Amino acid sequence: MISGALEGTICIDISGHVAGPYAGSLLGDLGCEVIKVELPNGGDTHRGRNPKYEGYGPSFRALNRNKKSVTLNLREKKARGILLKLLESADIFLENFRPPTRTSLGLDYDELSKLNPKLIHCSISGYGQSGPYRDRPGFDTIGQALSGMMSLVTDLDDPKVAGVSFVDHAAGIFAAHGIMAALLARAKTGRGQFVDVSLLQVAIAFIESHVADYLNGGEAVSRDNFPKGRIYSLLDCDKKPFMVHLSGHNEAWEGLLRAAELDALICDPRFATRKHRTDRHDEIVTILRGQFCMKPRAYWLSRLDANSIPNAPINAIGEVFDDRQIKHMGIPKQIAHPKMGASNLVGSPINMSDTPPRFFRAAPLLGEHTDEVLAKLGYDGNAVKELRANGVV
Repeated sequence: MISGALEGTICIDISGHVAGPYAGSLLGDLGCEVIKVELPNGGDTHRGRNPKYEGYGPSFRALNRNKKSVTLNLREKKARGILLKLLESADIFLENFRPPTRTSLGLDYDELSKLNPKLIHCSISGYGQSGPYRDRPGFDTIGQALSGMMSLVTDLDDPKVAGVSFVDHAAGIFAAHGIMAALLARAKTGRGQFVDVSLLQVAIAFIESHVADYLNGGEAVSRDNFPKGRIYSLLDCDKKPFMVHLSGHNEAWEGLLRAAELDALICDPRFATRKHRTDRHDEIVTILRGQFCMKPRAYWLSRLDANSIPNAPINAIGEVFDDRQIKHMGIPKQIAHPKMGASNLVGSPINMSDTPPRFFRAAPLLGEHTDEVLAKLGYDGNAVKELRANGVV
């Protein structure tokens, strides 16, 4: 049995921060050998996100699990030559350069495909490979703002960041998705291809179902109208928050009323149909909040469960991992680095019967595998020392 679905494939990951590294970690979870290329001094900027951990912070460990680290100073010609040697036999090249930066380094797909026609080159950028914004720097929050996504998660009169990098992580998922599709296509054609993933296009695609009404002549979705009559955010007597999400059927509405001890409203003509409840959403929220604030959350959640009404507490992060279902899933999982010790991580959310994602190795120290990888390329110990002394690695 193979140890991972992507066993035998090699990815050279020269990306940094979140989107690219996340894509690389997803490939690594599936058995791909991911070689992370970093600058010698400092490496991936995400290493320094939390100075407390001296270049090995928890978020870096999560985004760079299952990878090896090689240092290459790509400002040096010899370092670029080493990278090209790696790419000669690689299956995947993953980077998040702005297009002009990639061109200046001689790493455009047209050139690399001559070196290795089977290479799959995935580029994650802010705005794509063409257009008026092509050369601009892009970040998660900028993609959220420009795409309309942020308008759905913040108060536009007092805008705040969402607290989660939706676009960066979604871009990583879409990049891994595109890479694996390209691997399947290559199995049929024998050729690699260029995979273009932009934060902006990912952000718009991520909310496609939310804007579909607008694109087809309807009302644009907003925080105020999505979706009325079915989803309710509530508070108990201790102001502990929880959510209720109904199906569109009257039975669900009636079950909610029974759970809330509001049986008298079951036959109320004001709320007789889904349209009635949509039109009177704010009125319903007032009634429900007035009722649910009378007793503790645990009491109400138990009653909601008994009436088959989908519900959940709105957990703070510190509460999440005490949940019995999450514990049953084995989350968090632990992985250990021989020098840095154990890390608790969530890992891949995919469960596969024959080739499950695994933790193959902990996130690397900066340059931890430089000597090993260079040795495979034919550099002996003295040659590596010379490269290091000259600032190449």
